[in-house]
Amino acid sequence: MLMGEELERLPRQPVWIAEETTASFLLRLAALNGLSFDALARHVGGPRGLPVPDPQVDEVWLGPVVRERLARVCGRPVERLERALPSLGESRIAPKARRQVRVEAWSGSRRPVQACALCVAGRADRPVWRVSRDTWAVCVRHGRWIGEAPGRFQVGVAQVPGVVEAQERRQRLERTSGLYARALLADASQVAVYWWQCRQMGAKGVWRERQAALGVSRADLWAVPLVVCPEVVVVAEAMAVRERQRAVGRSFAGGPAGWTTGRWVAWVGERLGMAEEMAAGGHRALEAWLMAHRNTMSVKERLALPRPPEGYRSWPLRMMRPHLDVPRFGPLEAASCLPWRLGSPMTSVAVVR
Repeated sequence: MLMGEELERLPRQPVWIAEETTASFLLRLAALNGLSFDALARHVGGPRGLPVPDPQVDEVWLGPVVRERLARVCGRPVERLERALPSLGESRIAPKARRQVRVEAWSGSRRPVQACALCVAGRADRPVWRVSRDTWAVCVRHGRWIGEAPGRFQVGVAQVPGVVEAQERRQRLERTSGLYARALLADASQVAVYWWQCRQMGAKGVWRERQAALGVSRADLWAVPLVVCPEVVVVAEAMAVRERQRAVGRSFAGGPAGWTTGRWVAWVGERLGMAEEMAAGGHRALEAWLMAHRNTMSVKERLALPRPPEGYRSWPLRMMRPHLDVPRFGPLEAASCLPWRLGSPMTSVAVVR
């Protein structure tokens, strides 16, 4: 029956969960209908003997022919499947390829994240895995950090003020700034890493309080992105303001053409509520970022430019040096232009004079 040409909608269908991996969805679909993964794969046109994917590390890639057949057994248009299962559109299997189904480990450092257990409660009888741009996520609905840590996959953050709000602000930044926001968030994260490893900025204040609330120590490096994320978003938002001005050849906040880097750095310190810490040494990491993102247009050229059009501050940012190619997936640090890394010895930091 399974290998018949007439494909009918399978009697039981899983609840759709946004951005689920194809592997996770197929395993749920098979289990609901009392099928093995191999049987379901063959039913939609795959070869015999496919390995059962581990949804934590593997993805199932489907060619166009199998995508059409899967849509039929799900009773949905292919376009609906591709919206729900983003990996479907990333498949590089050609229509005429003999093997239309492949089980492969995610490449490089890219990994899916487990969906919030509270979001899927009552909707799935097994863990659900989602395609993720990063190695962790925050569920703003239930206030949970979702990632991979020793013995911990999901951590409630209700006791850590600012984390959920920061995630909501991050999402707004990504909507308004486009892919370039990922580069800014990566750079802001590395600035926070510099401050963390040099024990500057929030080390004795808000970061210590968040560590205590989460029950982690400085040795728990997995928790650092969670501890510092509110400040990371504030810095990324400030970077976006600076980069929007650079994109149109203007100086920070529309001020004099000869403005100094110190003006913007001081403004960031004020937004963080850490002006004293910034002046005492925190400025160095931001100055290194400014050096990499310096405005190469001369003052004369900038003064000759017309005024930017109304609403330019809400346009997606175009790619600019040093971020002409931003990886869409994987650890944020891979998208940063700053050289130091969490847990590694600090490299020398170029300082703008």
